[in-house]
Amino acid sequence: MNGSERITLSATSEPGPAGRPGTILILTGDAAPPAGYVAIRHAEAAAVAQQGGCACCRAPSDLVTMLRQLFLDRVRGETAFDAVVIEGSENLVATAMEDPLVAARYAFGETYRDS
Repeated sequence: MNGSERITLSATSEPGPAGRPGTILILTGDAAPPAGYVAIRHAEAAAVAQQGGCACCRAPSDLVTMLRQLFLDRVRGETAFDAVVIEGSENLVATAMEDPLVAARYAFGETYRDS
């Protein structure tokens, strides 16, 4: 990943039965984890663990912390992926993208409506 490339971050209302190669799935609910993803992680659905204050002083939500850690794992070569799909609404992803570190490393992509 060079400095201009960001990881695609997408939302899905419900993960489909088959994963996407090169993609990590973050489950925020009780959905059964489908096969076919590089990895599946679980995070609390609340993208906003805090309100008020500047972005650098707020405690990050579970989802933001997960996205930060996934990026570090990728840089260290501990896992390889090109995209992340979050089970949740576009609003959930957009709220996570308000974090400066997440916004610098990820680019909001499309919303999948798998079934």
